[in-house]
Amino acid sequence: MSKHTPGRIYLADQHGQLRTPQSSRTSVLSFDGFTDEQRPAAGHLLAFNEETLAGGQHVVLPAPEAAYLILLPLTGEICLAGSSSEAKCAQVEEVVVSWLPAGATLHLTNPYDAEPVSFLHIWVAAGQQTSRTAAVFPYTFEQLENVLVGVVPRAAELPQPLGLPFSLSLGRFAGRQEALYCPAQTGTLVFAYVLAGAFEAAGRLLHAKDGLALWQAAEVELEALSNNALVVVLEVLT
Repeated sequence: MSKHTPGRIYLADQHGQLRTPQSSRTSVLSFDGFTDEQRPAAGHLLAFNEETLAGGQHVVLPAPEAAYLILLPLTGEICLAGSSSEAKCAQVEEVVVSWLPAGATLHLTNPYDAEPVSFLHIWVAAGQQTSRTAAVFPYTFEQLENVLVGVVPRAAELPQPLGLPFSLSLGRFAGRQEALYCPAQTGTLVFAYVLAGAFEAAGRLLHAKDGLALWQAAEVELEALSNNALVVVLEVLT
């Protein structure tokens, strides 16, 4: 049993919902058209969104402050462009990280005419970070079997100038398989989001689309409670 660690569960049925003819978005934290005083930014984690974009459609999102965008395609391919940068596309088994200055606009486009695409877009405050380089981090689903994989490595493991203030891990587990996540340092924010299945994480029960924010965690124990359970673990430096 995990030692109880201060944290908060974000239940899926309480996420913000924004539905238009172009897209369907769920927001764990307040973002764009969804504002909830009970769901402000969690430290430097500004937003955590899962979105489905209809065929041939696009959305335009503002960057209220300098931030890193983490784009994780779940199905298909998604193209992104900043207001002053060329478009690039990300596909399944890739994570793209881009830096956006305050006041910039982000364009996300579905390149398929008829098929929808789904993806995560996660926003982390850049703070005093000066790294502005976009980067692509590939992985394979085979690598994720019953283990947490650091797809976006910790800052100490990245070449300069990619001193990113966060890391991102993915894992896909069979039922009753376990993993132990050890943060880089005590006091960072560890945010777990269940993409599929169910987990027990740090003594809390999480179902699909639930999120869990943990502070002051020396370690986080995870146990899958179903087969093909898929989890994202984001660690944000303070």
